[in-house]
Amino acid sequence: MRRSLVVHGTIRRVKKILMPLAAAGALVLLAGCGGNDDAGKPASNKSSTPAAVALTQAEFAPKVQAALQSKGTFRVVTVTTDEGKPATFTTDVKLTGKQADVLGTGDGSTVVRVGDQLYGKGEGITDDSSKPWVKFDPATKDPMAGLSGVLIKVLEGQTSTHELIGGAAYASSFTSAPGAAVGGAPTTAYTMTVDLPKATAAKALGGYITAEMVAEEKLTELTAKVSLDQDSLPRKIEFQVGTSTVVADFSNFGTPVTIAAPSAAEIA
Repeated sequence: MRRSLVVHGTIRRVKKILMPLAAAGALVLLAGCGGNDDAGKPASNKSSTPAAVALTQAEFAPKVQAALQSKGTFRVVTVTTDEGKPATFTTDVKLTGKQADVLGTGDGSTVVRVGDQLYGKGEGITDDSSKPWVKFDPATKDPMAGLSGVLIKVLEGQTSTHELIGGAAYASSFTSAPGAAVGGAPTTAYTMTVDLPKATAAKALGGYITAEMVAEEKLTELTAKVSLDQDSLPRKIEFQVGTSTVVADFSNFGTPVTIAAPSAAEIA
């Protein structure tokens, strides 16, 4: 079964020895041009609210990140389509400070991050139904120590699509145009080609893409389309990964969500 996952550099180094379980989820990391050219006129706004003024490249990331922070929580549903087969990964994000707490599920697997602590369960992570969770501490444990750690890190990467927003300041090309309505909200569509070596050197993309991954994969740029509503909230992010099309839809802004670590009795 294919996992809807973005590959971390660690997977490329070990996929030959991790059996098809890890390799089945592998996708070439963020190397293509993003999104379909489906931008149209903004949907009519019955409240007659003036159209949003397009953000400049310099203010894009700070304003979008501030808008998300003001809401505190949101959901991202990422659909990766490859060879006509879609795979879906759903993530609830709770912004608690410098690092977000996340709860992500897809293809029978689940990952939870609370603070700096990661937990995962699902195929290839543990086969113990009485203790389905595995605890992984990235601060003290080498992710190459075992298959379960690798898979948990891969799952965590899939929860971080929103971190692409931080790359706007390092885009060699940045344009905006009226976008299609998303979830009933008029949008402005921003297309940006991010210089990955510069962005990752500045750690602008968080853990989603790191300088190590860029160097190992010899990546140079990523083009993505980001659709923002009138409150500078992201409604959709689109890009292409090799032969795969990735579309991430954002919703549930400000909706209360509980993200908690599993009980000690459930951890293998």
